[in-house]
Formats: sequence, structure tokens, C-alpha cells
Amino acid sequence: MRQRNDITNQLSTGPVAVLVQSTSYEGALESAKIIAGKEKLLIAINYSYAIKQRLIPAYLNAYLRMKENVMQSNSLSIETMLFIAGSMNIGNAIKKVSANKNRFMIFSESKELANRLIKKCGLKEVHRVSLSLDLNIANEVAVTAIKDDK
Repeated sequence: MRQRNDITNQLSTGPVAVLVQSTSYEGALESAKIIAGKEKLLIAINYSYAIKQRLIPAYLNAYLRMKENVMQSNSLSIETMLFIAGSMNIGNAIKKVSANKNRFMIFSESKELANRLIKKCGLKEVHRVSLSLDLNIANEVAVTAIKDDK
């Protein structure tokens, strides 16, 4: 029962992907940097099938690199974008995956950060998916639950 409670708790507080609409994506890009800083993960990225498919593996790989202190960049957000883009060139990765349309996805390590960005920028939430991660499975990470919060 304890494991089920841990998963439920993490689904309510843990990583979240949110599809949003806005009249301006530029404000969300800048606000995400300010709200998250270097230590937290909060990114505004293009919404496409290819990026959507790479998001979770990219985050897990970036998290492992951070944990092992071997990141190519100085933030978890940029490291995640590098993996999504399939490039170790930060400039290319940012151009390739950063939000550039008024319908984009926010990915954050916590609901609280995502909610702050949505509120600050006046974004319209379209769809939300919450994740539960086990970050300590034999020094690896694994997704243990996904909740579609339509």
C-alpha cells in the first residue's frame, strides 16, 4: 500500500507535460528561464509527434547525466533539450525544439513550476499528463505511472 501512496503522491507533485495555447510563445520562453533558473526543469517546446515521443527518454537521460555530474550543459532544461534534439550543440538544440508557435508544450519537473508559468503568462491549458518516476532503481530512473489529466 505504501508504494501505491508514493505513486499517487508523485502523480500529484511530480513531472508534468502540459499542452497549452497562447497568443505569444515568446513570453513563455523567457518566463520559463526566470522561474526555473538553472536547478529546475521547466521548458517550453514545440508540440510535434517527434518531440512528444522523445520527451520522456530525453528527460530521463538528462536526469541521469545530472546525477552522474557529466552534463554537457549547465542546466537540466538545456540538457533535456539536447537529448530531444539529438544534438550536443546547444544553439542548434534550442532552435530545433524551443516553442515557436502559439500551441506548444510545457514540460516541468513539478506541477507547481508548470502552474506558475501557466498563470504568469496567461496560458490556456489544453491537455495535461502527469508522471510518477522512481529515481533510485539500481542507480537508474524509471517511469512508474502515467496519468492522463485531460
